[in-house]
Amino acid sequence: MVRSLVWALVTGKDGDLLPPARWWRGPEWLKALGTTGLLALLAATSYSAWSRYLDGDLPLVFALLALQALPLPLAGRHPLTALRLAGLGMLVACYAVRRGLPGPGAGLADWPLQTQFLPYLPLLALVLARTRGREGAGIAAVAVLLAAATGIVQEPRAGAKTLVWALIVAVTTIAVGYALQQRRRALTTADEERGKRTVLEERTRIARELHDIVGHHLTLITLRADSAPHRVPDVSEAAAAELRALGQAAREALEETRRLVGVLREEGARPERAPQPGAAELPRLVERCRESGLDVRARLEVGEPPGTVGLAVYRIVQEALSNARRHSPGSAVSVDVTRAAGTVSIVVENGPAERTPPPGRGDGTGLAGIAERAGSLGGTYEAGPRPDGGFRLAVTLATREEVAP
Repeated sequence: MVRSLVWALVTGKDGDLLPPARWWRGPEWLKALGTTGLLALLAATSYSAWSRYLDGDLPLVFALLALQALPLPLAGRHPLTALRLAGLGMLVACYAVRRGLPGPGAGLADWPLQTQFLPYLPLLALVLARTRGREGAGIAAVAVLLAAATGIVQEPRAGAKTLVWALIVAVTTIAVGYALQQRRRALTTADEERGKRTVLEERTRIARELHDIVGHHLTLITLRADSAPHRVPDVSEAAAAELRALGQAAREALEETRRLVGVLREEGARPERAPQPGAAELPRLVERCRESGLDVRARLEVGEPPGTVGLAVYRIVQEALSNARRHSPGSAVSVDVTRAAGTVSIVVENGPAERTPPPGRGDGTGLAGIAERAGSLGGTYEAGPRPDGGFRLAVTLATREEVAP
């Protein structure tokens, strides 16, 4: 407990907390407008109450208002710092209350300590929801002590009920914070399981897609091995026997590949007969996206990479365009696919959404599939938001081509 108290009061850092939950789905300007309106209402109410209560002690009034207003805009990026400021504001408010008490029968407006408590409660719940392990115990203990202090300083005029209600409110808020923490852990576990399942599904899909490519090459090996004695003159018997063995091995490998893909295919699913797309199909993919209303600028200088790389390039660009359409409607998208010696580079970027995205869960499974494809080919993968609110995806795939000297 002592260690968690020291962490809550002194040694804890904002970076020690878990990342914030993405609860806001609307436009950022609307969120900023709501926050500003809430701050203005809170400041007006508090100023009226404190200035009347402290009888014109403006320096103390404005110090209390600052300690009340500053934590809210800081809560997003510096939640622990914001909670400490709000707690400090509670202590200063307790000191201010002790300087002069209103007479008997005073109303809520004559007890400004309640308004000082308002920003502290949601901050307490949100910070507890983001704590790890036993870190929350110290924060909860500080909250109970502050609640007890607020009840004690008001007891001379309001009675013991203020202490009881302050403790009830604090304990209820702590319980809400821990409930949010448990819900967050459950969602995190579910997301991890979903990510693992997505990786397995993507690996299965890649294996099925490889069937066409590997099967094509094995079939060519079989045909060439079987026809070599008839196409090449003066083939010795030993060489002919070696070619027949090679053809038989290729046929067995092809049969084993088909059997393996049959096991991986979902029950009831029919084999895919259409040829797999490659990088040469990218212009048609971009054109179809434009026809659907997506503003796409494309630079496709890739040709047709060898082996499975062409298929991976197509699938990655396809998924990136789908993500841009789904999560950033109305934004422009740029697609750059270039090929250098031994590598193919894919960069897909889009700006911030110009319209509210349709409801739906963005669980990141598409990005997990892209990362799996890049890793299966020995490539690199980077994805994340841009400073302007857009998104950038960068993938580099190895083509395993020999670099010319």
